[in-house]
Amino acid sequence: MRYIHFGIKTMKIGIGALVIALALAGPARAASLADVLGQTKVDDNVRAYDFTRQFTPNQGKSNLDAFALGGRLNLTSGSFADGFNVVASVMTAQSLGLNNHPQVDATLMGPGQQLTVLGQAYLQYQNPMLMVRAGDQLLHTPWMNPSDSRLIPATYQALLADVTPIAGMHIYAIREYAWKSRTSSNYFKDNQYYPTTYAGDALHGGQPITPLPATAQASSGTLAFGLTYESKAVEAKAWYYDFYRFARTFYGEAKYTLHTGTGFSPFAGVQYLRQHESNSFFSQYGITDQGLGGNVDATVPGAIIGLNVPGGQISVAYDRVDYHAHALGGGGVISPFTANYATDPLYTTSMIRGLVELGPGHAWKVKGVCHLLGHRLRLIAAYAVYTAHFKGNSNNTYLDVTYFPGVAPGLSIRNRVEVSRGRTANGADRFVYNRVMMQYDF
Repeated sequence: MRYIHFGIKTMKIGIGALVIALALAGPARAASLADVLGQTKVDDNVRAYDFTRQFTPNQGKSNLDAFALGGRLNLTSGSFADGFNVVASVMTAQSLGLNNHPQVDATLMGPGQQLTVLGQAYLQYQNPMLMVRAGDQLLHTPWMNPSDSRLIPATYQALLADVTPIAGMHIYAIREYAWKSRTSSNYFKDNQYYPTTYAGDALHGGQPITPLPATAQASSGTLAFGLTYESKAVEAKAWYYDFYRFARTFYGEAKYTLHTGTGFSPFAGVQYLRQHESNSFFSQYGITDQGLGGNVDATVPGAIIGLNVPGGQISVAYDRVDYHAHALGGGGVISPFTANYATDPLYTTSMIRGLVELGPGHAWKVKGVCHLLGHRLRLIAAYAVYTAHFKGNSNNTYLDVTYFPGVAPGLSIRNRVEVSRGRTANGADRFVYNRVMMQYDF
């Protein structure tokens, strides 16, 4: 299979740690190998996706589409050496020959007909208070996450430590060295601000925002620390990311839910981002956005209010990216792993885009969720309005329908459609993005 790349270099962290762990286990543990293999778990999902982007005829743009069948196969070994185990995940997307035409939506799996990768390969140690992972892995943090809206999620080559000092609280430390985007065949020292095919990376995620030149220095990765707490009424998180030579980012979020015991529970939340960098690659290479260069300097406050009701939820959210006249892009947010993916944690981000893609300005979003037929049918509807300092006014109308047939646990059929009107990040006046997804979790 021409597109299978197991990325031997990217497995060095995980394999090296595994060798050390096996050495520590010693001969006394050799007899338990059969138990380790016998306790190995196999799980994950199978997916079929059909994507279409339809533009209005007067825009001079070709409609795009793509289909892929695939998913993930995850293997988790039994525990050995008092708390160690190994995890590996094979991820694949196969077009079945249906993408053999020029108008392929390359954000699904790149321009090729098939893509198979070893997405995860890490060693894990865990006890009741500590979990440590070393190797290629999924990360679930606000600004470094899987962006899992296709077949193959984004994964990271990283060291992760998670300390749980009390129930509901987690303290995280992460050192990321390289990443594999949703369309990449291997791990690379780049991110969403590098040009497509940088160093051979099939990095497809839409038009790059403030792209670096093809000769740019490789990324040195990310250092991140996080603190999260969750109880019945309170959810809170605080994260610091040093995206080396891109942006130093503080992000905080807090939410409170008043449980009334009546089935109607109001909630309110706030979020805040502060970002800066005076020695960024953007400055080094003379990159500008909207004609404005300078230091990275971004400020984003946001708020949400809503009500949980029997069988659903309604909410109204607001975010604002402050304009800074002497900053890069007038104060735009730098998000190395979510830009163009629209998978950032801002309350007003839509399926297609958000303020990270649109730059300074503000946004409103109204959203409703409804569960019907004994939770076998889920409806989500949202409407977002964006007022961008440079890119004008636009709005997104979103409808998401998921049906759980009940014939097999884990089977779902989902259709997400969003209509964008007004000037968008790619210059289109109007387009419709439709995603039909069938998934089976096992």
